[in-house]
Amino acid sequence: MFQSFRNQKRWLMLLAMILIIPAFVFIGINGYSRLNPDANAIAKVDGKGIQPEEFDQAKREHIERMRVQQGGTIDSSIFDSPEANAAILYNLTTERAVGAQLQHHYINISEQEAINFIKNANAFQKDGKFSPELYQNYLAASGKSDQQFVYELRRDLAKELLINSVARTVFVPNKAAEFLNDALREERVVRTLVFSPDSYKDKVKISDEEIKKYYETNKELFKVPQTLDIEYVVFSPDTIKVTNKPGEDVLKQYYEQNIKKFTEQESRRASHILIVPDEKEKDATKADKDAKDKAEKLLAELKADPSKFAELAKANSADPGSAANGGDLDYFNKGIMVPAFDQAVFAGKKGEIVGPVKTEFGYHIIEVTDIKPEQAKPFEEVEPEILKIWQNQQRHNEFAENADTFSNMVYEQSDSLQPVVEKFGLQLHKANGLTENGFLDPSLNTDAINKRVISELFTPDSISEKRNISAVEINSSMIVSAKVVKETPEHIRPLDEVKGEIKDQLVLASASEMAREAGEAKLQELKKKSDLAGFGKEITVSRSNSLGQSQGLISAEMAIPAKELPAYTGAMNHEDYVISYVESSKLPPKNDEDAQRIKEELVQADSMGEEMAYYDALKNLYKLEIIKPEYNYKLPKVVNE
Repeated sequence: MFQSFRNQKRWLMLLAMILIIPAFVFIGINGYSRLNPDANAIAKVDGKGIQPEEFDQAKREHIERMRVQQGGTIDSSIFDSPEANAAILYNLTTERAVGAQLQHHYINISEQEAINFIKNANAFQKDGKFSPELYQNYLAASGKSDQQFVYELRRDLAKELLINSVARTVFVPNKAAEFLNDALREERVVRTLVFSPDSYKDKVKISDEEIKKYYETNKELFKVPQTLDIEYVVFSPDTIKVTNKPGEDVLKQYYEQNIKKFTEQESRRASHILIVPDEKEKDATKADKDAKDKAEKLLAELKADPSKFAELAKANSADPGSAANGGDLDYFNKGIMVPAFDQAVFAGKKGEIVGPVKTEFGYHIIEVTDIKPEQAKPFEEVEPEILKIWQNQQRHNEFAENADTFSNMVYEQSDSLQPVVEKFGLQLHKANGLTENGFLDPSLNTDAINKRVISELFTPDSISEKRNISAVEINSSMIVSAKVVKETPEHIRPLDEVKGEIKDQLVLASASEMAREAGEAKLQELKKKSDLAGFGKEITVSRSNSLGQSQGLISAEMAIPAKELPAYTGAMNHEDYVISYVESSKLPPKNDEDAQRIKEELVQADSMGEEMAYYDALKNLYKLEIIKPEYNYKLPKVVNE
């Protein structure tokens, strides 16, 4: 039997090749990828691959951050260069290296710490308290669950803890901060002579060949990203019209059950005289006693003649805001003033003078000048307000009842949004020029078309089928559906369309060069023979206050040694060439706050350098490997998010 097997093994091997290899070709490649998940990795850190999908996601998030920072749309094609890919990969590999350090050294932030951070974050505060509604709105807009956000926050806080331990080691000498402070404070008095390209544009001739050559060489500048023309509808309580009116008995019942809501609190009007301890007195106890004695003396005088209150307030009160009005503070409710003052006013009777009352501000003598008792507004006065409250409740109830119906209709009748428009009386919004990063026209951007809606619209099926996207919950009280009306693929604008723009740009560049040549020639003449004819009035500039001058011009003006002034210099100031006559230099008095701020900025800059060095060290430690050569462009040392 075994001999037979040996004799037939070549046939068996051939049979195996026929049966097994095609199976591998058709299904085995995916299986192989699953067995070896790093087969398509772009890079590795700590032995773990960074997949193309992760890179694409990081790129999308980076573009979105840039869009938000710039307050509108951006051309995503600028991120398709090797430099941009390397920068994004640099950030990804940095995240991986830091994550490896956190994991290997068991650096962690607890879930409770992350939750406490969220509850105290200013972005989620309303009236000084954590607002679940603001938090849920944020999660909906960002397309994240609570669990996912808390997880990411724990990771980010742990990273911050690690990096801060490095940043806190930075030390900046006082001399270095003082030197930079002096350089920024130094002021120079200058007069300028401007050579504008406008004076030379008539002399510039641009041929069609030059325009065509520029276009062919710089086609990427005229690339327009893929755009969609869309229709969309918004369903929310605000879109629901409530025309019916409840009976008066219903409104009166609400009024009676919520009478406190329509009740004006007791308010009081008071005047005061504030006496503060003398700051020049070195003995604080004596200063306080002197202030109290003065207050008691004034109180005695007022007890004898209350009509003198306004006169004595104008002459003695240390509160300039009220002193000019005879001490009058107008009406205020309980709890508005500091506790001791508030208690004295609301414990007094109308016309009573009390004091001295000590607060953190000093000693007060107080006169209660009027009292408005707590009083409920009559029903007739607040009926319109109650009606609005009732109607608003009706809108929210109707929204809650019909949210599922809206979602089902846009899905089941997906060829048009018109059915939900007609059923719910909605407005059909139309907007053109939507890119994956928002509208080309920033004025069209709206909370209704958020990242999740855009992502749904840009799916291949949505574009090709032009059907309604599934209803997207923007927040707890807003649902949106949309559909693609027209797609315009990414394209290069034709030459005929951009010819005028190119010509204007080339004319400006040539005219600016002519202005520079003329300015430089004039500068050489002035250095030989000074002549201020045509120069403007004196202005004072500094490195920290350039008055609109370009960095190049300011640098030229500040570079001349002070002992060589007055002197001429020149530089390009945007499209103009400017000759500057630098008359004098001075150093204003030092400001301690500015000096401290500069030192803090130096520490921050040095900290960034230390961070970059630390990141590089971690990548060496955890063996960074760039696998795909097209991503191995010269990686930047500093990447600003």
